[in-house]
Amino acid sequence: MRRLPILSDVARQAEVSLTTASRALDPDSDHPVSERTRARVVAAATRLSYRPNPMARALRTRRVPTIAIVVHDVSDPYFAEIVRGATAAASVRGFLTVVCSSDRVPATELRYVEMLCESRVSGVIFAGGGLEEPHYHHTMSGYARSIAHYGGAIVALAPRSERWPAELPDNRAGARMVTEHLVSLGHFRIAMISGPATLRTSREREFGYAQAMKTAGLEPSIVRADFTVGGAAQAVTRLLANGSPTAVFAATDTMALGVLSELRRLGIDVPTEVSVAGFDDIPGLEFMHPALTTVRVPMAELGAAGVARLLRQLDGDDTATRTQIHPVELVVRESTGRAAAVRPAG
Repeated sequence: MRRLPILSDVARQAEVSLTTASRALDPDSDHPVSERTRARVVAAATRLSYRPNPMARALRTRRVPTIAIVVHDVSDPYFAEIVRGATAAASVRGFLTVVCSSDRVPATELRYVEMLCESRVSGVIFAGGGLEEPHYHHTMSGYARSIAHYGGAIVALAPRSERWPAELPDNRAGARMVTEHLVSLGHFRIAMISGPATLRTSREREFGYAQAMKTAGLEPSIVRADFTVGGAAQAVTRLLANGSPTAVFAATDTMALGVLSELRRLGIDVPTEVSVAGFDDIPGLEFMHPALTTVRVPMAELGAAGVARLLRQLDGDDTATRTQIHPVELVVRESTGRAAAVRPAG
């Protein structure tokens, strides 16, 4: 097996010292190297297919070439797709990625970020929304300052109270679009199963839903659950106990799967009796029966955009506005249909 070239091989072929070779290939070096010498070193590195050692560079920059992605639930397909996009983008730039799953527990997330600070990762991408808890905010602010102090960066991919650079899906517009779709099908009892109130993503999607309901002259109906199949199934029971909605909008596709499962168990046909819609467009929904109507979030692209934004932060050339909003798209499939009930006269 052919040995990978190292810096001393480049120096030997370019006929320069090891120090000069290092300075010639380091874009961050302040030491002067003549253009003629630099060209000779670069040519030697190219001939040898030499690639700089990122760990060696980390010792000089005081941070390691690792990007951490903090998710709320690593088993959730939404976060898995974001990680897939982020990992691919980071790898191209020579960065290792690590994933930390907090289960939406503030103390767990804080412990992870503390360890990441101590490890001096180059950056942290928060894929999940901010957790509304006072101690969490105060402590997280301290960790964020520590990361900035050693030259690291932070990017958010979901709504948070911290004023970090952010690449966000248009949660409000997506929730508004799917609710308007249900209204256009003649539904007037449209319920929403939302996530925990402590998550800003829940509130953003609730806002879009409530806005569309108000415009249509309809009364909003929101019940809360955790972002799981089981939690959403239990929420269906609560919904049916308080009346019979003709349509249910779940704040995530994972929750929508719970709604479909529970309605099937109860013998309620979708979409003939109740229409169901979700949010995210996680992989595989088109192969379900009925195929789920949802809002498509460009999850993998969002992960890649988070990495690109973080690297621009590290390079000091991020000129974008603090928050970049990524468009979402309504995807109509089989789980929504015209309302069977006739709307009563007002």
